[in-house]
Amino acid sequence: MQKRWVGLLLCFLAAAAFPATGRAEGPGDGGEGWVIVQYRAEPGAAWAGGSGGGEPLSTTYRSVPVPQGVSPDEFAALLRLDPGVVSAQADATVYASGTPNDPYYSTEQASYLGQIGAPRAWDTATGRNTVTVAVLDTGLDLGHEDFAGRLWENPADANSNGIDDDGNGCIDDRYGCRFINLDKNRERDCGYTSSERTGAVTDDHGKPGASSHSHGTMVSGIIGAAGNNGTGVAGIAWDVRIMAIKVLDCGTLAHGGLPSGEMFNVAEGIRYAQRMGAHIINLSLASAPGDQKADNPALREAIQSAQSAGILIVTAAGNHGSNPSQPGPGYPAAYTQFPNVVAVGSFDNTAGNTWATFSAYGPAIDFAAPGYNIASTTRMALGGYGRDKGTSYSTPLVTGMFALMMVRNSGLSYTDFLQIAASAASPAPPASHGQNWAGAGIINIGAALDLVPMAVTGTPMHNWKDLPPGTEVRATVDGTECGSTTAFGFGPVTRFALKVKAATEAAGCGAPGKTVQLHFGGTPALPTLVWGGLNVDLSVINKDISTVSPDPGAIVVQPLGNSWSNIAHLDSDGPLPNALSYLPNNWVAAMKWNPGSPGEGGSSGFLVAARGAPTYVSNWPAIQRYEALWIDAVAANVATLNPNPAPGRTVQLMPGWNNIVYTGTSRSVSDALASMAGKYAQVMQFDNATGTWLSHIPGRSRYLNDFGGLLKLQVYWILVTQPATLTMD
Repeated sequence: MQKRWVGLLLCFLAAAAFPATGRAEGPGDGGEGWVIVQYRAEPGAAWAGGSGGGEPLSTTYRSVPVPQGVSPDEFAALLRLDPGVVSAQADATVYASGTPNDPYYSTEQASYLGQIGAPRAWDTATGRNTVTVAVLDTGLDLGHEDFAGRLWENPADANSNGIDDDGNGCIDDRYGCRFINLDKNRERDCGYTSSERTGAVTDDHGKPGASSHSHGTMVSGIIGAAGNNGTGVAGIAWDVRIMAIKVLDCGTLAHGGLPSGEMFNVAEGIRYAQRMGAHIINLSLASAPGDQKADNPALREAIQSAQSAGILIVTAAGNHGSNPSQPGPGYPAAYTQFPNVVAVGSFDNTAGNTWATFSAYGPAIDFAAPGYNIASTTRMALGGYGRDKGTSYSTPLVTGMFALMMVRNSGLSYTDFLQIAASAASPAPPASHGQNWAGAGIINIGAALDLVPMAVTGTPMHNWKDLPPGTEVRATVDGTECGSTTAFGFGPVTRFALKVKAATEAAGCGAPGKTVQLHFGGTPALPTLVWGGLNVDLSVINKDISTVSPDPGAIVVQPLGNSWSNIAHLDSDGPLPNALSYLPNNWVAAMKWNPGSPGEGGSSGFLVAARGAPTYVSNWPAIQRYEALWIDAVAANVATLNPNPAPGRTVQLMPGWNNIVYTGTSRSVSDALASMAGKYAQVMQFDNATGTWLSHIPGRSRYLNDFGGLLKLQVYWILVTQPATLTMD
């Protein structure tokens, strides 16, 4: 009987919450807020309620408006009685953090950017379009002159056809997605007509003459407005891509003109940003101080998922630090259990870099950045440029720092970036309240970029074959050791991951133009690496680096086995058998493979020179330098003078097997045979000492091949699929 009563009550509440128009009406209709509901639903099941905005990105959570006459907590308690509901919790409101009621102090942009080392950073990196920053805010003025060519785009759903073409839960999301719940306040003040998830991400915050406006456009400009373009302001990372995700409204009268949104939609925005490939998420927003409703499982799950994906979430501490009863940061900045959440406080860059009295403080704060008179882009309709203050505008300065660090080395983890930023931060003076307000300190972007190391991953090899796990790997710059590690096994292959220190961290180490030499087991390896300059990525991924057997010296020694051996003729041209006088006296016969012979009807494809036999037995009258030959002799070493072949020697190869002497620089098979790429199917080498064949097939996994490179003055067989010219440099 109780279940039936609960079901009827829930049906009544659902009817009240979702009127016949199909539009979810919220607090503006007399209800008070929204409830985050987690349903028990089978895949594909219809949802009993929701935000009315298309399929959300979370799989089980929905945002349900509270009906009239019921408080959010009461409605949540009633929903929890439904056996189909896992959890129900009143949602929290989040606010833009950039409009504290403090005096406005005008200053030049260069002043505070110089305080945090931005000009120094721009000598190393200014940005790259491979880094995407998602800005969850009031949206973005998509036509602003300082964002031309800098907007992230989703080509899979950019045709404005009213359809979610890529099935990501958002319609026509060319530049991003809007996650805003509809209520009467937003309908009246912002002109919204639906909670539908669409690409309508244009910034609509503020009115002409307002003291604070264009929150999302300002935040985005601090991160990524074009620099060095003769227009407007310079962002921290000039060329990154901005993904606009609208989770804050235009600023309704009910909230004093301050943009607001629901925490559930912040969670949805985080999920969208992760799904669409963002590397960093900027949240210049925070819940009200002490609002425990803001800590909800949907938000925690979204942050946890972003953490697993390696995404940094940089979030504002909030502007309620002057409230001694609730000085701690709002959510999400209040989370300390998620290492990818970076909480940002503000310092007063106009008064000795002291704590900004509006900035929230407490154990959760990670960094501080300038908070006063921050210049940035505004909506073009409202003038295009302006200044404001608050943790909202400190936060994107930190986000821009991390974006430049990612430009400098895309192969580092977010924990690496956090450690580097903390090491580079400047100490912050104590505040009057005596608590943590700056975390690791005041950001120093230039110092952080100077500390970014080179990161190299790959396979340590000798002659392009894997060295064993446990091999020592070292990096030197001009003889100075700048990093070391040990190779490890990864399935059938060996791998290494090495960080090479910058000169700022270790004197004499990496700096633009410097050569980085790797050593495996103490032996120098090739190729060497160059420490790149402006905007060059210091991440070197899956690099095949190998030590190489040294080239023969003045005397070339070739071993012979107990029977037939395959060797190179390195002496002068001459008639046979006299030209083979360097061979042991007991050799019996010499043969040369002729790839142009028919190989049928008694002809084996070999030319033969027999020692001490009648002339008619031999059909190979003369030999030329760098021809390969087979010798029938007993075990011995053959020594000849090194002819030191000049680079650029060419040989013509015929379809089928060809026996050649390689005279080029020792290098990997693919590099050595680059001049005939696609025209060979296999390379083989005969091991004279053991009498066995070694094989290399292009495209096969390295550990399945017997060798990986061609060495100077050694002999190989190449199976050619069409006529080819081999050039050996």
